[in-house]
Amino acid sequence: MSILHLDELSPTSGDGPSGVPELAAAVREGRLSAATVAERLLATPGAVPVGAGLVVDPAPLRAAAAALDRRTDRFALPLAGVPVVVEDGISVAGRGDEIVRRLRAAGALVAGRARTAEHEVGLDATPGGRATATVVASGVVPLGIGVDGDGTLRCAAAAHGIAALKPGRRVLPLPDAAERRWCGLAEPTLLAGRAEDLTAVLDALSRGTGGPPAPSSVLRLTTPAGAGPGPAAAPVSSLAASLRTGRTRLAGPDSASAVHAAIRLLQDAGLGLVAADPPYRAVLVVHSARRRQAGLARRVEDLGLDPAELPRSARSLVRRGRRVRRLGGLRPATPASWRQRMVAWLDDAGAEAGLLPAPPGASGAGSTGMAAWNLAGLPSLVAPVNRPGEHGCVQLVGRPGSERRLLATAALLAGE
Repeated sequence: MSILHLDELSPTSGDGPSGVPELAAAVREGRLSAATVAERLLATPGAVPVGAGLVVDPAPLRAAAAALDRRTDRFALPLAGVPVVVEDGISVAGRGDEIVRRLRAAGALVAGRARTAEHEVGLDATPGGRATATVVASGVVPLGIGVDGDGTLRCAAAAHGIAALKPGRRVLPLPDAAERRWCGLAEPTLLAGRAEDLTAVLDALSRGTGGPPAPSSVLRLTTPAGAGPGPAAAPVSSLAASLRTGRTRLAGPDSASAVHAAIRLLQDAGLGLVAADPPYRAVLVVHSARRRQAGLARRVEDLGLDPAELPRSARSLVRRGRRVRRLGGLRPATPASWRQRMVAWLDDAGAEAGLLPAPPGASGAGSTGMAAWNLAGLPSLVAPVNRPGEHGCVQLVGRPGSERRLLATAALLAGE
């Protein structure tokens, strides 16, 4: 097993197709072997014994690539030969968690694990605070998957200028450990350089192991299961735009500039936009914080850590989480209430989706404008905005089942 230091990762795009659809098509059609993909990854220079980065075990990766090249159904696998980095906390051992089983069934190669942290325990020093986003942004692996419980992973993606999709509640299977540690806030989150890459991944993973695509309240797919992807989703026709990241907070200059650039691009594409601030409330921060605190207390118990050895801020959160549990725990109706409130905001604005700031890096993690969509269980997509000479991201949020339409809208922001 080796660890690839993040500072020394080098992209492989110069050696062949690097986007998810293009790479999968090359492997399906036999123009590129999965073994070649694996060897290019393993040839990345700079393996060192210490440091945050991509943890790769060469033997299982080579074995999986060889097995994929021998599969007679390779031509039908939607993610054939696509390397994916899986965040710590998602099991890849044996059959792995359900989301990993779906990745492998779709033909993806589990390239390795990204060291990361949850709930401020064992923080890493990568830009944006999550190694998963750093590895994907480097270009050495085109696809990443992690768990987003308070917007941290999406904020890390925004810091690197890549796309990150947190689907709505239960669109993708959540590892059991993440459910326990995040108390209903977390969802599996997909990362890639482009939003269009995530469309293919979401289609593959939401089909599970042979079932039909996940139901959508916006788009009904009529293609029989197993007969290939359904019709492409259309972008939303109208959005409610806001510069707020909380009840009384506005986006910083860079995030606000990205929102304004997105507004111009979407208006040029013929979409309707209306100014409308989400109904953030002070109590929303309290509800989210209580869940994070209770989850941290459980994580410390699961890992057998001594709270006295944790950083001071983490010790305080553990005490609060234990107090929440002693006083009766969390209110199960709260997420549904906030989901209804956020959907009502879109209804009142006459909009199909929302266009909001995406605060980059650790400073935006846990902010109301990001964590609100975890609590409500609604789709949230961080999408790059095409601006000459600059990179920035915005957040697109929508109703239940709108993931594919948000991704289609994000393609307009990329100038595609």
